[in-house]
Amino acid sequence: MGNRFREKVTEEGLEEPVLQEEKPVAEEPVAEEEPTAAEAPKKGKGGRAAKGVAKVLGGDLLADKVVLKQIPLLLLCLLFLLLIVANRYKVESLSREKQASEERINYLREHRIQMQKQYQQSIKISQIAEDLREQGVGITAGPPYEL
Repeated sequence: MGNRFREKVTEEGLEEPVLQEEKPVAEEPVAEEEPTAAEAPKKGKGGRAAKGVAKVLGGDLLADKVVLKQIPLLLLCLLFLLLIVANRYKVESLSREKQASEERINYLREHRIQMQKQYQQSIKISQIAEDLREQGVGITAGPPYEL
C-alpha cells in the first residue's frame, strides 16, 4: 500500500496534502503453508501479553510519547514510594526502641521493688535492735554458744 497522500505545490509555494485514489493491487494466489511454532501468530490474551512483554523488554514502551509525558508523574510516585519506605523504617525502629524501653522500665521496677523489700527488712531488724537496747538486752554479733 503506499502513502495515499501526495503533496501539491500551489502558486504561493505552500504544500497541501491531496488524497490519491488507491489502485487495486492484484493479489497472487499464495500456497498456504503452516507457520512454524516460532512464526505462529499468538491469539487471544496470551498474544497480547506476549506483545506487551516484548514491548517492555525491547524498550519500545519507554520511547512512546505517552509514557514520556508521564515521566514527571512517575518520578513523583517514586519519590512518594521512597518516603513511605523511609517512614515505615523509621516507625519500626521507634517501635523497637519503645519496646526495649518498656522492657527496661519493667526490669527497673522489679529491681526497685526488691531493693525496697530489702530496705524494709533491714529497717525492721534495726528497729528491733533499738527496742531491745532500750530494754537492756544486747544483741550478739556472733552465733550463740552454750555455757
